Amino acid sequence: MKTNRLRAIARYFLSQSLTACCAIFCASLISPFVAAQDPPAQQSTTIDTQSIVARPIPLRTVGLEPGKVKKWSLRDAIMTALDNNVEIDLERENVRLMQYDLIAQQGYYDPTATSRILFNKSGTPTASRDQGLEGGATTINRQALQYNFGLLKNFEKWGGDIQANFNNVRSSDNRSVLSTEYNNSISFTLNQPLFRDFEIDQARRQIKITKKSMDLTDAQFRQRVILIISQVREAYWDLSLAIQNEDVQRRSVKLAETFLDNTKRQVEVGTQAPIETVSAATQLEQRRQSVFQAMNAVAQAENRLKSLTASGPEDELWSSVIEPTEPFDVKPYSIQVAEAVKLAHENRPEIRQQTLNKEINSINIDFYRNQAKPQINLFATYTTNGLSGTGTFDPRPTCSPLNVRGADGAITDKVCGEVALRRDASGAFIPFLFDPKAPTFSTVPPIADQFIGSYPTSLGNLFKNQFRTWLVGVQINLPLRNRTAKANLGRAREVGRQLDLQTRQLMQNIEMQVRNAVQEVETAKMRIEAAESQEKYAEQQLDGENKKFAAGLQAAFFVLQRQNELAGAQLSKLQAQADYNKAITNLQSVMSTTLSSVGIELKQEPPVTIK
Repeated sequence: MKTNRLRAIARYFLSQSLTACCAIFCASLISPFVAAQDPPAQQSTTIDTQSIVARPIPLRTVGLEPGKVKKWSLRDAIMTALDNNVEIDLERENVRLMQYDLIAQQGYYDPTATSRILFNKSGTPTASRDQGLEGGATTINRQALQYNFGLLKNFEKWGGDIQANFNNVRSSDNRSVLSTEYNNSISFTLNQPLFRDFEIDQARRQIKITKKSMDLTDAQFRQRVILIISQVREAYWDLSLAIQNEDVQRRSVKLAETFLDNTKRQVEVGTQAPIETVSAATQLEQRRQSVFQAMNAVAQAENRLKSLTASGPEDELWSSVIEPTEPFDVKPYSIQVAEAVKLAHENRPEIRQQTLNKEINSINIDFYRNQAKPQINLFATYTTNGLSGTGTFDPRPTCSPLNVRGADGAITDKVCGEVALRRDASGAFIPFLFDPKAPTFSTVPPIADQFIGSYPTSLGNLFKNQFRTWLVGVQINLPLRNRTAKANLGRAREVGRQLDLQTRQLMQNIEMQVRNAVQEVETAKMRIEAAESQEKYAEQQLDGENKKFAAGLQAAFFVLQRQNELAGAQLSKLQAQADYNKAITNLQSVMSTTLSSVGIELKQEPPVTIK
C-alpha cells in the first residue's frame, strides 16, 4: 500500500511539471507577436462622442387618422362586440331561421282549401236498349259543367284528418227526362289512426324535433356569445399589455438616453474612456428596436380587438386608436374547485346541448317504436245529395179516354165517358157509355214537383238532408316483419347509448378544464407576487450600479445590463398581471359565468311573424 501511495505522488508531480512546461512554451510563442504590435495609444482610433446623439421615436400612424381615439373600458369593448360582431349576428340569424323552420312544420296543420271547375262534352255510342234513348238513337250525348270545392284539416292531437267536399254538376243528357239537370252533394270524411300514427306521426315528430332544435340553437348562440366575449376580454388585456410593454420599452430608451448623456459628460472630464460612449449608444439603438417591435405588437393586438368589435371593413373603428381605460390592476378572485365544478355543471351550454340531443333522440325512439305497430285506421263518410232540373212537360188527358174503333178495327178517336152495363131483352149484359165527350188535356211535369226548378231548388233539396248516405269502416295495413321500422328503432337506441358516452366524456373534459383554470388563477397570482419582488430588487441593483458608475468604479456594461434586467422585471410583472386577468377570463368561460360576471343578460329573440 505504501508503494502505491509513492507511485501516485510521483505521477502527480510529473503531471504538474509537464503543465508548467507547456505554459512556458506557449508564452514564448505569443510574446514576439505581442511585441511586434503597435502600442495601444497608436492603434486606437479617435471616437467623436459629440456625433453620438439620441434620435426621437415616432408614433404609430399606419392606417390611423390623427385625433380619432376610442377610449374603451372593458365593458365598452364587450358591448360593442355584442352589437357589431359578425359571428354573433350569424348565430342570431340561426335562431331566427329555426323559428321559421318551426312555423313551416306547423303549417302542416293549416286548413287546405281546394276547388275544381271544368266543362265536359261527350258523345258515346251505345247498342243497349235500356239507355233511355228515344227514336232509335244510338249515341249518348252529354254536356256537364262541374264546380267543386273542398276543405282538408289535419289534427295535431290524435293524428286524424277530416275532409269536406261540396260538389256541383249542371248537365244535359239525351237519356234524361230533364233538359237541364242540377246535381250537388256535401260529404264529410273522417280518417283516424288507431295504432300507428295515433300518438306520434312524421309531422308531429318534425315539430317536436324543431322545437328542441330551436332550444339547441339558442344554447349554441349562448355558447358563441360567451366565446366571443371571452375573446374580446383576452384581446383587450393583450392590447393593454402591448401598450404597457411599449411604455416600458420607451422608458428603457429614456434611461439609455440619460445614461448616454452621463457617459459623454464623464468622457469629457476623463473619468470614462470614449469607448464607453459607443457601448451606451449601441445599447440605445437596441432598445429603440425593441420599441419598434413593441409598436408592431400594439398594432396587431389592436387589430385583433377591432376584428372582434367592428361591424365590417367600412367601420370607422379601423382608422381609430383604441385606448384601454380599464386599470391594469389585480382584483382578488378566489374560488374552490368543488364550487367551480358545480357552477360549470349548472351553466355550461355544452351540457344543455347534450341534454337536448338526448331529448331529440328520445323523440326519434318514440316515433320509430310507433311505426313498428300495425296501421289500423277508422274512417267514416257522411253524404247528403240534392237534385233539380227543368224539362218538357208532357200533355196528359184529364180522364182515362176510351178508344173508338172503326169498322176495320183501327182506332179512330178517343172519348171520355162512364161505361156501365144494362140488360137487353134476352137478359144479357150489354156495355153502355153514358155522357160521352171529347177528352181534355193538361201538362204534367216529368218528375216529382220537388225536383222541378233551377239550382236553388237543388240546394234546397240538399239541405233538407233527405237523401243521405252513411259509410263507416276500418282499414288495416299489416307489414310483414317490418324490418325498416325495427332497424330505425334499434339505431335510435344505439344513438342514445352513444350520447350517454359522449356526456360522460364531456363531463370529464369539464372537470379537467375547471381544475386547470382554477390552478392557472392561483399560479398567476403567485407569479405576480414573485414579479413584484423581482422588480423591486432590480431597481435596487440598478441604483447601486448607477452609484458605482457615477463614482467611476464601474463600467457602462454593468449599468446597461441592470437596466435591461429592470425592464425585463417590469415586463414580467405586466405579463403576470395580464395572465392573471386572462386566467380569470378563462375560468369564468369554463364555468360559463362570463355573462353574469360582466352584467349582461341575453334577451330572448323576438318571435318571427309570417305576413
